Amino acid sequence: MDIVKLIDHDDMPRELVETIVQHAHKRNLKVVAHAHKPNEIRIGVEVGVDNFEHTGLTTAPGYPEDVLAALRERTATGIFDGLLFWTPTVEGLYTYEEAIKNHEYLDDSCWHRGLKDDTIADIQASLAAPGQLSYKQLVPLRQPTLKRKIEQLRETGVVMLVGTDVGIPMKLHCQTTWHEMAVWVDDMGFSPMETIRAATYWPAVMMGVEDQYGSITEGKVADIIAVRGDVLKYINLLQRVDFVMKEGVVYKENGRVNEAILPAQLRQ
Repeated sequence: MDIVKLIDHDDMPRELVETIVQHAHKRNLKVVAHAHKPNEIRIGVEVGVDNFEHTGLTTAPGYPEDVLAALRERTATGIFDGLLFWTPTVEGLYTYEEAIKNHEYLDDSCWHRGLKDDTIADIQASLAAPGQLSYKQLVPLRQPTLKRKIEQLRETGVVMLVGTDVGIPMKLHCQTTWHEMAVWVDDMGFSPMETIRAATYWPAVMMGVEDQYGSITEGKVADIIAVRGDVLKYINLLQRVDFVMKEGVVYKENGRVNEAILPAQLRQ
């Protein structure tokens, strides 16, 4: 285990939640918590959760002021190692209505990689009528709240991380990271560089592995991707990765994959 995830911890005995966090931290494990409900945030802040995920399931226009005050207090006092992280996962909600009008991207076979035929068929069938998915019916009412919630979170001093909630309907693993990063830049007011750092450097810091990962620095693990073009001007270029190096081994160069060194399930 590398990380502990709390869900609905506001429904758990307080002593149990505190014990989970304390024992995780004693073992140098990070604790991540859902942030769908105000009480999940209130309790998580108090017991020392390291990273909150999501921006809430409700249609409320913003976070309650006492929740924001608790976040500001936590980031101002530096308790629990000083940094508090937040992974908002906004793109799956923010672009939903646009996606059901034009869901051609679901036809991209990139997400088939590594999956068996019956699994691919099952997923395709589940997405035949994306606008009718029960999971998504509340999204149009939640979507207008997202910009304000992001602004509120940024004002509290939390360190934002790029995350995708991949696996929810219509969010497939080969597309969601660059989709999320594009929404951050194009719609949420983040600069391209802070968005890239939120997808690389700050996650490494949150996980406590910044001495090995998170930046291209002498002595760190050589995990590197590159794209052709200026991503600081055109963030969507990240959808076309031209170069991939993993632990110093080049798996893709000039857009061509070295099939010979890939695991068998990825040779597609």
